[in-house]
Amino acid sequence: MAKPTIHDVAKLCGVSATTVSLTLRGKGRISEHTRERIFSAIEELGYVYNQSAANLSSKKSNLVGLVLHDITNPIYNQLTAGISHKLDSDGYLLFLANCESDAEKQQRFIESLMSQNTSGLVVCPAKRLDTDYLHALKRRNVPVVFAVRSPDLDEYDFVGIDNFKGAQIATDYLLGLGHRKIGFVGNLIGSKTASHRVSGYMGRLMEQGIEPDYQLVRSCENNSRQQGYLETLHLLNERPDVTALVCYTDTIAYGAMRALAERGLRVGEDIAVIGFDDLPESAETVPPLTTVSACAKELGRTAAEALLLRINGSEEPAKQIILSPKLTIRQSCGEQIHQSQKSNAMA
Repeated sequence: MAKPTIHDVAKLCGVSATTVSLTLRGKGRISEHTRERIFSAIEELGYVYNQSAANLSSKKSNLVGLVLHDITNPIYNQLTAGISHKLDSDGYLLFLANCESDAEKQQRFIESLMSQNTSGLVVCPAKRLDTDYLHALKRRNVPVVFAVRSPDLDEYDFVGIDNFKGAQIATDYLLGLGHRKIGFVGNLIGSKTASHRVSGYMGRLMEQGIEPDYQLVRSCENNSRQQGYLETLHLLNERPDVTALVCYTDTIAYGAMRALAERGLRVGEDIAVIGFDDLPESAETVPPLTTVSACAKELGRTAAEALLLRINGSEEPAKQIILSPKLTIRQSCGEQIHQSQKSNAMA
């Protein structure tokens, strides 16, 4: 027995095949009554929509690729959620690939996704992703938007966060609380993001007349709790006079808070700690972590919007969209703790 076709569904409903197709793809202005008739006919006939055949017919797919360099970084959960939500509302399906920080693997994944007739790509580039390859990729007319990490190529759209400003905001807040011996934990070697954050931290200190003390800056091999823990211990051994920490990420800050607890230092009372990313877990630490929000979900949504514009034919010059970070104030810097203690005393 032959499989039912879209034309069989259309005939049973008394509508055009185009109307059935638009309904299945969530497009067009289809009345609720017509939609119900179409889905009822689909159920009655046992029709299955063949997306691959539709892609071949239109020479355009509903697939979008997201190529990450490190899926273990928690910030990419929020980024992916923002991208997925926006694409889903526009009828696109997101395919996720993780290259594990391997530039050659990332290039292979990009080629594989393109071979599947993907409509476009959002790429969080691995270090050393080949620039010549990216120039060649641009000439193949596949829409690509870069996110979080910039490839430093003017011909591509890029959506990211102002890391320099974010570190300035964190340092400003600590200076406003009276701290002067402020450490930075998590200067990842070779990371432009870390470099921008360290520069923002040092720049704000210098603007306030405080000469940067390089002994207070601790480098980490990677973005992990263990590295945050180890480097904070080293910092405390060398500079016990430190009164506050700006951490490269929330993940580094979690490790730092563990080290401080081991040394008998109370976060929010004896020493202040600020993270970066505003991960969901940061509201649950003890005490809750003050952190600079990287706006990851908003960043993902913005990247998806930029890609959809390219998919739909926009020929505007490439854009560099930089989102402004925000400080989420909790108790790890002590201000709220002290305020609550004053309130209790007055009561």
